Amino acid sequence: MKKVTRITCVAVALMLSAAMLLTGCVVTPVTPTTPDTQNNPATNPQTSGEAVELVWYLVGPQQEPATDKILEAANNYLKDKLNVKVNLTVLGYGDPYNNKVNTMLAAGDRIDICFTAGWAADIKANSSAGYFRELDSYLAKSPTITNIVGQAFMDGIKINGKTYAVPCRKEQVHNWGFIIQKALADKYNVKPQDIKTMEDLEPVFESIKKNEPDIYPLLVVEGEAPFKLLDWDPISDDSIPGALYPDNRDTKIINQFLAPESITMFKKMKDYMQKGYIPADAATMQNFNDHLKTGKYFAICQSMKPGKAAEMTATTSVEWLDVNITTPVMANRDASGGALLAIPTAAKYPDQAFSFIEMLYTDKYLNNLFVYGIENEHYKKVSDNVVSLTDNTDYRAGNGWRFGDQFLNYLMDNEDPKKWEQFTAYNKQGFVLDSLGFSFDRTPVDAEHAACKAVTETYYKQLFTGSVDVDATIKQMEAEYKAAGVDTLIAEMQRQYNEWLAAN
Repeated sequence: MKKVTRITCVAVALMLSAAMLLTGCVVTPVTPTTPDTQNNPATNPQTSGEAVELVWYLVGPQQEPATDKILEAANNYLKDKLNVKVNLTVLGYGDPYNNKVNTMLAAGDRIDICFTAGWAADIKANSSAGYFRELDSYLAKSPTITNIVGQAFMDGIKINGKTYAVPCRKEQVHNWGFIIQKALADKYNVKPQDIKTMEDLEPVFESIKKNEPDIYPLLVVEGEAPFKLLDWDPISDDSIPGALYPDNRDTKIINQFLAPESITMFKKMKDYMQKGYIPADAATMQNFNDHLKTGKYFAICQSMKPGKAAEMTATTSVEWLDVNITTPVMANRDASGGALLAIPTAAKYPDQAFSFIEMLYTDKYLNNLFVYGIENEHYKKVSDNVVSLTDNTDYRAGNGWRFGDQFLNYLMDNEDPKKWEQFTAYNKQGFVLDSLGFSFDRTPVDAEHAACKAVTETYYKQLFTGSVDVDATIKQMEAEYKAAGVDTLIAEMQRQYNEWLAAN
């Protein structure tokens, strides 16, 4: 009954999403002609006293040059809505965000709103450590976000039955592939629909290396690597050994970093590095968006979705095409690991923080202000819901999936008018993994969990980028995992998973 129940819940969530696309969620206000005309029933204005400041940390490509101007506009708008003002700090993907925010959370430093995911300010680790507040009481009083995202998906992000963050409304499945630079694809007659594997791109990599001295065929930065094409289903987070194959072949949890498929991929990256397809300093590079903006790379491995290339084109000002490689699946990374907003326990104004978060799911003006900037300065309206970007590039935040409900985003004039309908169809394609809904409790093996994570973080950048001898590094890595207690860790994962399977 486990599979039937899970698939039924998923179907309910998808039907709910489709219904909202067709009819519009009842709590979403009508798009205003000007900000002042919007009536938002989800907010409770506090018109007396000085506005309280909300400290918001968000992952992203960078802190945009015009962020202060955007915040001024947002805070003027929020004054009469919530009597709050927002202080936003954006830190780069990967180490810049994780190192800063995890340190602040552990130290109890004040953050009122925090972006979290399986890959950024780890949702499971920080929730288990007590750094994020439980939000169920807020959601019970105001079900707005639950109604928008869908109850089944909200249930999927719970940790030990409790909600510690709300998921941004975006795609609910995932697959992996590449975005490739359109100018070079056109020049070398690359048709995305003909590319089925990474190996299909190798002749193009070779031609670009030979004929384009200023272009690297492949950008590999931290986790933005072809290793993701293996699509392991991690039991904890992406840096912790312990994963299932992404095809429901069995219930055996293995160390994915030492699996034959992973070693083959590491050796492929080593070959690419030796051929000059990947920059020699790839292991130390950060912030892939900054590199993509230079136009000096042909391809990068990415998580895919409808309109991915158009979104990245807007963010980088370089035109890209989508190349899908793997099959869409619905996994825990899409629920508890995708993109969420949390309220840390050190928040000074948690009630106002929740009300502000809720506005990101209901207020079209506020949502698009953070995504696109100021109308007629950073973008122009082509029609009621379609915009074109101006030449003013001092605000190119993009990546609307970070800001609550992405379905509120205006469409860009280079996007398919049926983008959101395509999202619904994409969600329906997802192959449901048997592990969906399982949440690993690391408490019994916390020491082993931390020690194994340290091993992974010592070696993964070098292996992902082909920067080291693979056999020697794997041998060293295996020994260090053993000393760190990986066998105990995976045995505990297996025990908990077996119990969960039996109960579900």
